[in-house]
Amino acid sequence: MIISHKYKFIFIKTRKTAGTTIVYNLLKFLGNDDIVSKSDRYSYQNSSYETKISKLLSVWNLKEFSKKFQKNFGPHDSAVKVRKIIGSKIFDNYFKFCVEREPVDKCISYYFMRKNSSTSSIVRKKMTWEQFVKKKRFPVDTSLYIDNDKLIVDKIIKYENLEQELYSILSNLGLRDFKIQNSKNNSTREKDPLVTYEQKKIIYEKFRSSLKYTNYKI
Repeated sequence: MIISHKYKFIFIKTRKTAGTTIVYNLLKFLGNDDIVSKSDRYSYQNSSYETKISKLLSVWNLKEFSKKFQKNFGPHDSAVKVRKIIGSKIFDNYFKFCVEREPVDKCISYYFMRKNSSTSSIVRKKMTWEQFVKKKRFPVDTSLYIDNDKLIVDKIIKYENLEQELYSILSNLGLRDFKIQNSKNNSTREKDPLVTYEQKKIIYEKFRSSLKYTNYKI
């Protein structure tokens, strides 16, 4: 997640959509007051939002105590949470965007991450694609960018058009010469499993809440 005061944008990080790679490659362009959520795969000087109380305590030279009043962000915090912390004035005036991915492809990527992560249990490492689909625990991220069934980001980039759409957005915001030069892909993906039409239907049904915003079709 990024809040850029320098370029006046908010990036909401969905799952399995190159979010970590996007953040990592944007770091060198960000300003001193910009905020980036914490991650074990990159670091940035600011990961917390200064509240009025924390700012006041810092002025009084109580910086350590002021940290207790700062608001922290997680990598996959929702737009609703971000708006609540930073306030509607900033939120409404900044350009907000996220990335979404074709549901089956997103689920395959998520399946291999769950299966092959270094922290996965022995049981999970043996999990088949059929077992994964049967559990129906898919990376549906609609709640990250809607509020009461209303879209509250300005743009949902399609993963399939990532570079073209992302470059266009950033250029319009005044951030030029951006390139995805370093991938932070964790390389857990194997050869794609055979996906039946019935499995696709199951996945698309679970992703129904996002389809009206992304227009993906089986």
